[in-house]
Amino acid sequence: MAEKILIISPVPLFPGHAGNRERIRAICSELMKRGYVVDFFYAGFDSVLDENHVSFFNGDVLKHNVDSYKLSWTGNPVQRISEIINGFKDKAHKWLRHLLDGPDSAKFNKSIYQYRNSSKLLLLKNQLGDKTYKAVIVNYAPYSFYFDLFPAKTIRIVDTHDRLTDRFKLFSESNQSPVDWHSLRYRDEKRALSKADVVWAITHNENQHFKNMFDDDHVKVFTLTHLKPFEKVTAETTGKNIVMIGSGNRLNIEGLDWFMEQVWQKLKHYDDDLRFIIAGSICKVMEESVDDRVHLFGLFDSPREVYSLGDVFINPMQSGTGLKIKTVEALSQGKFVISTTAGATGLYEMIGNGLICSDEPSVWIEQIVAFFRDPNQKKKELESAEQLISEVYRKNLDVISKSLED
Repeated sequence: MAEKILIISPVPLFPGHAGNRERIRAICSELMKRGYVVDFFYAGFDSVLDENHVSFFNGDVLKHNVDSYKLSWTGNPVQRISEIINGFKDKAHKWLRHLLDGPDSAKFNKSIYQYRNSSKLLLLKNQLGDKTYKAVIVNYAPYSFYFDLFPAKTIRIVDTHDRLTDRFKLFSESNQSPVDWHSLRYRDEKRALSKADVVWAITHNENQHFKNMFDDDHVKVFTLTHLKPFEKVTAETTGKNIVMIGSGNRLNIEGLDWFMEQVWQKLKHYDDDLRFIIAGSICKVMEESVDDRVHLFGLFDSPREVYSLGDVFINPMQSGTGLKIKTVEALSQGKFVISTTAGATGLYEMIGNGLICSDEPSVWIEQIVAFFRDPNQKKKELESAEQLISEVYRKNLDVISKSLED
Protein backbone atom coordinates (compact mmCIF):
# COMPACT_ATOMS: atom_id res chain seq x y z
CA MET A 1 0.00 0.00 0.00
CA ALA A 2 1.30 3.47 -0.93
CA GLU A 3 2.43 5.72 1.89
CA LYS A 4 0.36 8.83 2.57
CA ILE A 5 1.27 12.47 3.08
CA LEU A 6 -1.03 15.19 4.38
CA ILE A 7 -0.75 18.78 3.17
CA ILE A 8 -2.16 21.49 5.47
CA SER A 9 -2.44 24.95 3.97
CA PRO A 10 -4.16 28.24 4.89
CA VAL A 11 -4.28 29.16 1.20
CA PRO A 12 -6.13 27.22 -1.49
CA LEU A 13 -4.22 25.84 -4.46
CA PHE A 14 -6.74 26.84 -7.11
CA PRO A 15 -7.13 29.11 -8.92
CA GLY A 16 -3.35 29.31 -9.20
CA HIS A 17 -2.77 33.02 -9.64
CA ALA A 18 -0.35 33.48 -6.75
CA GLY A 19 3.22 32.35 -6.17
CA ASN A 20 2.54 30.48 -2.93
CA ARG A 21 -0.17 28.41 -4.63
CA GLU A 22 2.16 27.56 -7.51
CA ARG A 23 4.80 26.47 -5.01
CA ILE A 24 2.50 24.21 -3.00
CA ARG A 25 1.08 22.65 -6.17
CA ALA A 26 4.55 21.93 -7.54
CA ILE A 27 5.57 20.17 -4.31
CA CYS A 28 2.35 18.13 -4.25
CA SER A 29 2.85 17.11 -7.89
CA GLU A 30 6.36 15.88 -7.12
CA LEU A 31 5.15 13.87 -4.11
CA MET A 32 2.40 12.22 -6.17
CA LYS A 33 4.90 11.53 -8.96
CA ARG A 34 6.99 9.64 -6.38
CA GLY A 35 4.06 7.37 -5.61
CA TYR A 36 2.75 8.96 -2.42
CA VAL A 37 -0.96 9.36 -1.82
CA VAL A 38 -1.46 13.02 -0.95
CA ASP A 39 -4.39 14.26 1.16
CA PHE A 40 -5.20 17.94 1.56
CA PHE A 41 -6.69 19.94 4.43
CA TYR A 42 -7.53 23.59 3.86
CA ALA A 43 -6.89 25.61 7.03
CA GLY A 44 -8.27 28.87 5.66
CA PHE A 45 -11.77 30.29 5.73
CA ASP A 46 -13.20 30.25 2.22
CA SER A 47 -16.44 28.33 2.58
CA VAL A 48 -16.08 26.58 -0.78
CA LEU A 49 -12.95 25.29 -2.50
CA ASP A 50 -12.44 25.27 -6.25
CA GLU A 51 -13.45 21.87 -7.65
CA ASN A 52 -9.99 21.50 -9.22
CA HIS A 53 -8.70 20.49 -5.78
CA VAL A 54 -10.61 17.20 -5.98
CA SER A 55 -9.35 16.32 -9.45
CA PHE A 56 -5.76 17.37 -8.66
CA PHE A 57 -5.07 15.30 -5.54
CA ASN A 58 -4.79 11.50 -5.73
CA GLY A 59 -5.94 11.26 -2.09
CA ASP A 60 -8.73 12.88 -0.07
CA VAL A 61 -9.60 16.56 0.07
CA LEU A 62 -10.76 16.65 3.70
CA LYS A 63 -13.74 18.65 4.90
CA HIS A 64 -12.77 22.16 5.94
CA ASN A 65 -15.98 24.15 6.46
CA VAL A 66 -16.70 24.82 10.15
CA ASP A 67 -19.79 27.01 9.64
CA SER A 68 -21.94 24.30 11.23
CA TYR A 69 -19.17 23.07 13.48
CA LYS A 70 -19.14 25.59 16.31
CA LEU A 71 -17.91 24.57 19.75
CA SER A 72 -20.37 24.61 22.65
CA TRP A 73 -20.37 23.99 26.40
CA THR A 74 -22.69 21.02 26.01
CA GLY A 75 -21.19 19.38 22.94
CA ASN A 76 -17.47 20.14 23.26
CA PRO A 77 -16.75 21.47 26.78
CA VAL A 78 -13.02 20.66 26.75
CA GLN A 79 -12.44 22.28 23.35
CA ARG A 80 -14.61 25.26 24.33
CA ILE A 81 -12.51 25.86 27.45
CA SER A 82 -9.35 25.53 25.34
CA GLU A 83 -10.75 28.09 22.89
CA ILE A 84 -11.42 30.61 25.67
CA ILE A 85 -7.97 30.10 27.21
CA ASN A 86 -6.41 30.57 23.78
CA GLY A 87 -8.26 33.88 23.40
CA PHE A 88 -6.92 35.11 26.75
CA LYS A 89 -3.38 34.10 25.74
CA ASP A 90 -3.71 36.02 22.49
CA LYS A 91 -4.74 39.21 24.32
CA ALA A 92 -2.02 38.75 26.94
CA HIS A 93 0.64 38.37 24.27
CA LYS A 94 -0.40 41.61 22.60
CA TRP A 95 0.18 43.41 25.89
CA LEU A 96 3.49 41.56 26.28
CA ARG A 97 4.64 42.61 22.79
CA HIS A 98 3.83 46.20 23.64
CA LEU A 99 5.71 46.00 26.93
CA LEU A 100 8.84 44.26 25.60
CA ASP A 101 9.08 45.43 21.99
CA GLY A 102 7.00 48.59 21.70
CA PRO A 103 3.68 49.65 20.16
CA ASP A 104 4.56 48.71 16.56
CA SER A 105 5.24 45.12 17.55
CA ALA A 106 1.96 45.02 19.46
CA LYS A 107 0.11 46.43 16.46
CA PHE A 108 1.68 44.59 13.55
CA ASN A 109 3.17 41.38 14.93
CA LYS A 110 0.76 38.59 15.71
CA SER A 111 0.84 35.94 18.39
CA ILE A 112 0.87 32.28 17.43
CA TYR A 113 -2.37 31.95 19.40
CA GLN A 114 -4.10 34.20 16.90
CA TYR A 115 -3.81 31.47 14.25
CA ARG A 116 -5.10 28.62 16.36
CA ASN A 117 -8.71 27.79 15.54
CA SER A 118 -10.20 25.20 17.89
CA SER A 119 -13.09 24.33 15.57
CA LYS A 120 -10.75 23.66 12.66
CA LEU A 121 -8.48 21.62 14.91
CA LEU A 122 -11.35 19.46 16.12
CA LEU A 123 -12.73 19.09 12.59
CA LEU A 124 -9.41 17.72 11.35
CA LYS A 125 -8.97 15.50 14.41
CA ASN A 126 -12.36 13.87 13.84
CA GLN A 127 -11.51 13.16 10.20
CA LEU A 128 -8.14 11.57 10.90
CA GLY A 129 -9.64 8.46 12.48
CA ASP A 130 -7.28 5.57 11.80
CA LYS A 131 -5.45 7.36 8.97
CA THR A 132 -1.69 7.14 9.20
CA TYR A 133 0.70 9.47 7.41
CA LYS A 134 4.39 9.15 6.68
CA ALA A 135 4.62 12.95 6.81
CA VAL A 136 2.54 16.05 7.43
CA ILE A 137 3.56 19.23 5.61
CA VAL A 138 2.26 22.45 7.13
CA ASN A 139 2.47 25.62 5.08
CA TYR A 140 3.56 28.68 7.09
CA ALA A 141 5.09 28.45 10.55
CA PRO A 142 2.12 29.74 12.63
CA TYR A 143 0.04 26.70 11.66
CA SER A 144 2.46 24.20 13.21
CA PHE A 145 -0.01 23.63 16.07
CA TYR A 146 -1.68 21.05 13.80
CA PHE A 147 1.31 18.78 14.44
CA ASP A 148 -0.10 18.12 17.91
CA LEU A 149 -2.66 15.80 16.30
CA PHE A 150 -0.09 13.35 14.98
CA PRO A 151 2.05 10.62 16.59
CA ALA A 152 5.79 11.08 17.08
CA LYS A 153 6.69 8.73 14.22
CA THR A 154 5.07 11.09 11.68
CA ILE A 155 7.61 13.33 9.95
CA ARG A 156 6.63 16.95 10.62
CA ILE A 157 7.64 19.42 7.90
CA VAL A 158 7.04 23.19 7.84
CA ASP A 159 7.27 24.92 4.49
CA THR A 160 7.96 28.43 5.76
CA HIS A 161 7.47 30.33 2.46
CA ASP A 162 8.98 33.37 4.19
CA ARG A 163 10.92 34.54 7.22
CA LEU A 164 8.33 36.05 9.55
CA THR A 165 10.41 37.60 12.36
CA ASP A 166 9.41 41.28 12.59
CA ARG A 167 8.44 41.19 8.92
CA PHE A 168 6.39 44.35 9.39
CA LYS A 169 9.63 46.35 9.75
CA LEU A 170 10.45 45.85 6.09
CA PHE A 171 7.48 48.07 5.34
CA SER A 172 7.49 50.53 8.24
CA GLU A 173 11.19 51.31 7.74
CA SER A 174 10.39 52.37 4.18
CA ASN A 175 7.47 54.52 5.38
CA GLN A 176 4.87 52.05 4.12
CA SER A 177 1.97 50.54 5.99
CA PRO A 178 2.67 46.84 6.54
CA VAL A 179 0.73 44.39 4.42
CA ASP A 180 -1.83 42.50 6.50
CA TRP A 181 -0.06 39.15 6.44
CA HIS A 182 2.18 37.10 8.70
CA SER A 183 4.64 38.84 11.05
CA LEU A 184 5.88 37.34 14.32
CA ARG A 185 8.32 38.08 17.10
CA TYR A 186 11.53 36.05 16.85
CA ARG A 187 10.71 33.90 19.86
CA ASP A 188 7.21 33.14 18.50
CA GLU A 189 8.55 32.08 15.12
CA LYS A 190 11.10 29.89 16.90
CA ARG A 191 8.40 28.37 19.13
CA ALA A 192 6.27 27.55 16.10
CA LEU A 193 9.13 25.97 14.15
CA SER A 194 10.36 23.96 17.14
CA LYS A 195 7.37 21.65 16.66
CA ALA A 196 8.81 20.53 13.31
CA ASP A 197 11.32 17.83 12.44
CA VAL A 198 12.17 19.56 9.15
CA VAL A 199 11.99 23.21 8.11
CA TRP A 200 12.07 24.32 4.48
CA ALA A 201 13.54 27.77 3.88
CA ILE A 202 12.89 29.40 0.52
CA THR A 203 16.27 31.21 0.26
CA HIS A 204 19.77 30.58 1.60
CA ASN A 205 19.62 33.72 3.75
CA GLU A 206 16.42 32.53 5.40
CA ASN A 207 17.99 29.09 5.85
CA GLN A 208 20.68 30.70 8.01
CA HIS A 209 18.07 32.66 9.96
CA PHE A 210 16.24 29.44 10.86
CA LYS A 211 19.42 27.48 11.61
CA ASN A 212 20.49 30.17 14.08
CA MET A 213 17.31 29.50 16.05
CA PHE A 214 18.35 25.98 17.01
CA ASP A 215 21.56 24.96 18.79
CA ASP A 216 21.31 21.27 17.92
CA ASP A 217 20.00 19.03 15.16
CA HIS A 218 16.56 18.79 16.76
CA VAL A 219 15.20 20.59 13.68
CA LYS A 220 16.74 19.97 10.26
CA VAL A 221 16.76 23.05 8.05
CA PHE A 222 16.96 22.75 4.26
CA THR A 223 16.74 25.30 1.47
CA LEU A 224 13.92 24.41 -0.89
CA THR A 225 13.48 27.04 -3.58
CA HIS A 226 10.68 26.88 -6.12
CA LEU A 227 10.40 23.35 -7.48
CA LYS A 228 10.36 24.09 -11.19
CA PRO A 229 12.27 22.39 -14.03
CA PHE A 230 13.28 24.31 -17.13
CA GLU A 231 10.46 23.92 -19.66
CA LYS A 232 10.68 26.44 -22.46
CA VAL A 233 7.37 27.83 -23.70
CA THR A 234 7.62 29.36 -27.16
CA ALA A 235 5.79 32.62 -27.70
CA GLU A 236 2.89 32.16 -30.09
CA THR A 237 3.05 35.75 -31.27
CA THR A 238 5.60 37.78 -33.19
CA GLY A 239 4.37 40.95 -31.46
CA LYS A 240 6.48 43.06 -29.12
CA ASN A 241 4.72 42.11 -25.93
CA ILE A 242 5.79 42.87 -22.36
CA VAL A 243 3.97 40.66 -19.85
CA MET A 244 3.34 40.91 -16.12
CA ILE A 245 1.61 38.25 -14.00
CA GLY A 246 0.36 39.16 -10.54
CA SER A 247 -2.24 38.60 -7.88
CA GLY A 248 -4.22 41.55 -6.56
CA ASN A 249 -2.16 42.11 -3.41
CA ARG A 250 -0.90 45.56 -2.56
CA LEU A 251 2.75 44.82 -3.28
CA ASN A 252 1.94 43.85 -6.86
CA ILE A 253 -0.31 46.89 -7.31
CA GLU A 254 2.41 49.24 -6.05
CA GLY A 255 4.91 47.63 -8.40
CA LEU A 256 2.57 47.92 -11.35
CA ASP A 257 1.93 51.60 -10.57
CA TRP A 258 5.70 52.19 -10.51
CA PHE A 259 6.16 50.52 -13.90
CA MET A 260 3.25 52.39 -15.49
CA GLU A 261 4.42 55.78 -14.23
CA GLN A 262 8.21 55.46 -14.37
CA VAL A 263 8.77 53.11 -17.30
CA TRP A 264 5.77 52.55 -19.54
CA GLN A 265 4.86 56.21 -20.06
CA LYS A 266 8.30 56.76 -21.62
CA LEU A 267 8.89 53.32 -23.08
CA LYS A 268 5.78 53.24 -25.24
CA HIS A 269 7.06 56.19 -27.30
CA TYR A 270 10.13 54.22 -28.43
CA ASP A 271 8.12 51.83 -30.58
CA ASP A 272 4.49 51.99 -31.68
CA ASP A 273 4.33 48.18 -31.79
CA LEU A 274 5.01 47.70 -28.07
CA ARG A 275 2.18 46.16 -26.07
CA PHE A 276 1.87 45.62 -22.31
CA ILE A 277 -0.17 42.60 -21.17
CA ILE A 278 -1.26 42.19 -17.53
CA ALA A 279 -2.46 38.77 -16.34
CA GLY A 280 -3.82 37.43 -13.07
CA SER A 281 -6.21 38.66 -10.42
CA ILE A 282 -4.47 42.05 -10.34
CA CYS A 283 -6.60 42.89 -13.40
CA LYS A 284 -9.64 43.07 -11.12
CA VAL A 285 -8.31 46.24 -9.50
CA MET A 286 -7.22 47.90 -12.76
CA GLU A 287 -9.21 50.41 -14.74
CA GLU A 288 -10.54 48.82 -17.90
CA SER A 289 -9.00 51.32 -20.32
CA VAL A 290 -5.67 52.32 -18.80
CA ASP A 291 -4.04 52.75 -22.19
CA ASP A 292 -4.94 51.63 -25.70
CA ARG A 293 -1.77 49.49 -25.76
CA VAL A 294 -2.31 47.93 -22.34
CA HIS A 295 -4.30 44.70 -22.41
CA LEU A 296 -5.87 43.16 -19.28
CA PHE A 297 -5.67 39.42 -19.91
CA GLY A 298 -7.32 38.59 -16.59
CA LEU A 299 -7.48 35.15 -14.99
CA PHE A 300 -6.16 32.10 -16.78
CA ASP A 301 -6.63 28.34 -16.51
CA SER A 302 -3.09 27.33 -17.43
CA PRO A 303 0.20 29.25 -17.01
CA ARG A 304 1.09 28.20 -20.56
CA GLU A 305 -1.66 30.52 -21.80
CA VAL A 306 0.23 33.51 -20.44
CA TYR A 307 3.80 32.38 -21.11
CA SER A 308 2.94 31.95 -24.77
CA LEU A 309 2.05 35.66 -25.02
CA GLY A 310 5.62 36.96 -25.24
CA ASP A 311 9.27 36.62 -24.31
CA VAL A 312 9.78 39.62 -21.99
CA PHE A 313 8.31 39.32 -18.49
CA ILE A 314 8.60 41.85 -15.70
CA ASN A 315 8.50 41.91 -11.91
CA PRO A 316 8.40 45.55 -10.73
CA MET A 317 7.74 44.88 -7.02
CA GLN A 318 9.09 47.69 -4.83
CA SER A 319 9.28 45.74 -1.57
CA GLY A 320 8.68 42.32 -0.10
CA THR A 321 10.53 39.30 1.26
CA GLY A 322 11.18 35.72 0.28
CA LEU A 323 11.71 34.17 -3.13
CA LYS A 324 9.58 35.70 -5.89
CA ILE A 325 7.91 32.70 -7.49
CA LYS A 326 6.72 34.66 -10.53
CA THR A 327 10.34 35.55 -11.39
CA VAL A 328 11.46 31.91 -11.13
CA GLU A 329 8.44 30.72 -13.13
CA ALA A 330 9.18 33.08 -16.02
CA LEU A 331 12.89 32.18 -16.12
CA SER A 332 11.98 28.49 -16.01
CA GLN A 333 9.75 28.98 -19.06
CA GLY A 334 12.67 30.38 -21.02
CA LYS A 335 11.64 34.01 -20.70
CA PHE A 336 13.80 37.12 -20.45
CA VAL A 337 12.95 38.77 -17.11
CA ILE A 338 13.47 42.35 -15.96
CA SER A 339 13.05 42.86 -12.23
CA THR A 340 13.60 45.31 -9.41
CA THR A 341 15.91 44.33 -6.57
CA ALA A 342 12.89 43.30 -4.48
CA GLY A 343 11.55 41.15 -7.31
CA ALA A 344 14.86 39.29 -7.63
CA THR A 345 15.29 38.39 -3.94
CA GLY A 346 16.98 35.01 -3.58
CA LEU A 347 17.81 34.84 -7.29
CA TYR A 348 20.94 36.91 -7.56
CA GLU A 349 22.87 34.05 -9.20
CA MET A 350 20.47 34.40 -12.15
CA ILE A 351 21.42 38.03 -12.83
CA GLY A 352 23.00 38.14 -16.27
CA ASN A 353 21.54 34.72 -17.03
CA GLY A 354 18.20 35.79 -18.41
CA LEU A 355 17.51 38.09 -15.47
CA ILE A 356 18.17 41.83 -15.49
CA CYS A 357 17.94 43.43 -12.05
CA SER A 358 17.70 47.20 -11.59
CA ASP A 359 15.68 49.80 -9.71
CA GLU A 360 16.41 52.48 -12.32
CA PRO A 361 13.61 53.14 -14.84
CA SER A 362 16.18 54.19 -17.47
CA VAL A 363 17.83 50.75 -17.28
CA TRP A 364 14.47 49.06 -17.73
CA ILE A 365 13.78 51.13 -20.82
CA GLU A 366 17.24 50.50 -22.22
CA GLN A 367 17.04 46.73 -21.69
CA ILE A 368 13.55 46.32 -23.13
CA VAL A 369 14.40 48.38 -26.20
CA ALA A 370 17.62 46.37 -26.67
CA PHE A 371 15.75 43.08 -26.45
CA PHE A 372 13.25 43.94 -29.13
CA ARG A 373 15.95 45.46 -31.32
CA ASP A 374 17.92 42.18 -31.32
CA PRO A 375 16.04 39.41 -29.49
CA ASN A 376 18.39 36.64 -30.67
CA GLN A 377 21.39 38.30 -29.01
CA LYS A 378 19.59 38.59 -25.67
CA LYS A 379 18.24 35.05 -25.83
CA LYS A 380 21.80 33.68 -25.70
CA GLU A 381 21.72 34.50 -22.00
CA LEU A 382 18.96 31.94 -21.53
CA GLU A 383 21.28 29.05 -22.36
CA SER A 384 23.13 29.56 -19.07
CA ALA A 385 19.77 30.15 -17.33
CA GLU A 386 18.61 26.69 -18.37
CA GLN A 387 21.70 25.11 -16.86
CA LEU A 388 21.37 26.99 -13.55
CA ILE A 389 17.65 26.31 -13.19
CA SER A 390 18.13 22.60 -13.94
CA GLU A 391 20.88 22.41 -11.30
CA VAL A 392 18.68 24.09 -8.66
CA TYR A 393 15.80 21.77 -9.58
CA ARG A 394 17.97 18.68 -8.97
CA LYS A 395 19.05 20.07 -5.59
CA ASN A 396 15.42 20.64 -4.64
CA LEU A 397 14.54 17.05 -5.52
CA ASP A 398 17.36 15.90 -3.21
CA VAL A 399 15.97 18.07 -0.39
CA ILE A 400 12.56 16.39 -0.67
CA SER A 401 14.22 12.98 -0.54
CA LYS A 402 16.27 13.89 2.56
CA SER A 403 13.23 15.40 4.26
CA LEU A 404 11.26 12.18 3.95
CA GLU A 405 14.00 9.89 5.19
CA ASP A 406 12.91 7.91 8.26
